[in-house]
Amino acid sequence: MSSSLSRRDFLKLAGLLSMSYAMPKSLHSSLPGAESTPNILLILFDAWSAANLSLYGYPRRTTPNLERLAEKAIVYHNHHAGGHFTTPGTASLLTGTTPWTHQAFNFNGNVTERLLERNLFRTFEAYHRLAYTHNPLANTLLRQFMADINDFTSWEQLYLENDPLINSLFQKDYDVAAIGWNRALKRLDEGYAYSLYVSQFYETYKRKRVEKLLPSYPRGVPNYDGLAFFTLEEAIDWVSSVIGVAPQPFLGYFHFLPPHDPYHTHIDHYDAFNSDGYHPASKSAHPLRGEYSDATIHQQRRWYDEFILHVDDQFAKLYAYLEENGKLENTWLILTSDHGEMFERGILAHNQPVYHRPIINVPLMIFPPGQSQRVDIFEATSAIDLLPTLAHIAEQPRPDWSEGRVMSPFATGNLETRDLTTIHVQERQSNGAVSAATAMLIRDTYKLMWYFGYEQLETGEFIELYDTASDPEEIHNLYPQEKARADEILTVLQAKLDALNAELVG
Repeated sequence: MSSSLSRRDFLKLAGLLSMSYAMPKSLHSSLPGAESTPNILLILFDAWSAANLSLYGYPRRTTPNLERLAEKAIVYHNHHAGGHFTTPGTASLLTGTTPWTHQAFNFNGNVTERLLERNLFRTFEAYHRLAYTHNPLANTLLRQFMADINDFTSWEQLYLENDPLINSLFQKDYDVAAIGWNRALKRLDEGYAYSLYVSQFYETYKRKRVEKLLPSYPRGVPNYDGLAFFTLEEAIDWVSSVIGVAPQPFLGYFHFLPPHDPYHTHIDHYDAFNSDGYHPASKSAHPLRGEYSDATIHQQRRWYDEFILHVDDQFAKLYAYLEENGKLENTWLILTSDHGEMFERGILAHNQPVYHRPIINVPLMIFPPGQSQRVDIFEATSAIDLLPTLAHIAEQPRPDWSEGRVMSPFATGNLETRDLTTIHVQERQSNGAVSAATAMLIRDTYKLMWYFGYEQLETGEFIELYDTASDPEEIHNLYPQEKARADEILTVLQAKLDALNAELVG
């Protein structure tokens, strides 16, 4: 037998080392009351649209494992993300507030300062709290809440270029120890890479490590921005090892990048849907469309669907680990996403600020401890509801700042009808006021999207109104046929915009 240590085994060991070094000695054993207090484990897969999951009726069978596991879960069929990309979507989930309130509008933005102590982790301060994300945008948000996180693992640790031992042994001096690697990858603030500072040795080293994985990834190894490479398999293995030694009760937030683009699925699912004959419904091009051909959009949809198969497999592996090790007997397992993807109307992925169903509707499944039968929930729910719901089921004080509510089947009494709303701020004036934006409001079965200030709009404004009950694919724009209904909703959005501008300008 070879005495060499595989990278996967090394990552597991590094994960254990990281936990050991980061954890105060007083927390190496379970916290008081752990035996009767359930854990909370939140798993988030990035850019994961409910519209592309066979669990929810998608024609391609993209989630065979989720369909099987759903028999032990609460399945939410009408769940909405907080935004159309990672920053606002994740901020809404972590704070229980909409972008109108948390104001994490910008790429790699932060939530407003008044919410720094109002977050998921502070709500569970009696728990041992762990957090990791592949996504550097979500990592920025987690860093804002580090005071409330016991074990925070930076996004770089599970990337192939990163040295796990450096992270484990030199946590306080990581930026110094790995400055060359950081300069090569971190392009978020200045918008460029320090490629001139990366040695030829490093490039050769990185290439060899990635090349070893190419037989398993025919389209290329999964990566962030073409620079930082990773595999979901190793991330799942790492999370399993961390959960295995975490003090109880714990709250774990783990946010993985797949199936976010590039859609580089594992060889087991490569070309799984090639030439399957599936053709989605034809829809008119959107005013904010890109320059993508139908052929490109069709191909990218297929590759995305094949990547979802890989996500489905890896979640099933994590579930099996939790089940085999008895963790599910005392753990609430939550599965969701921060936003979806678009492959229609001339829009690809989430590169345009729209709130059509593929972007805004994301999966949500809750696996209660010991659940043995499926429960389906069809009411409209939102990412802002997750925080108060988790607090409720864990018998923690309800966060009074949250704009969400406890979801069915946990809520008592009849739930009142409410509006679901969000906003994307595209541009602001010099005084801080919003000059270009997309605002959405859902009332009953009607969804209105209001676009203004974009250069692509000939009249400066574009409005869409759909009855999602009779037209779930959002094909027939009812504006201006139902202008009275639309104007009533627009009045609400205008008032919210006025209030937001007053705060931004003030």
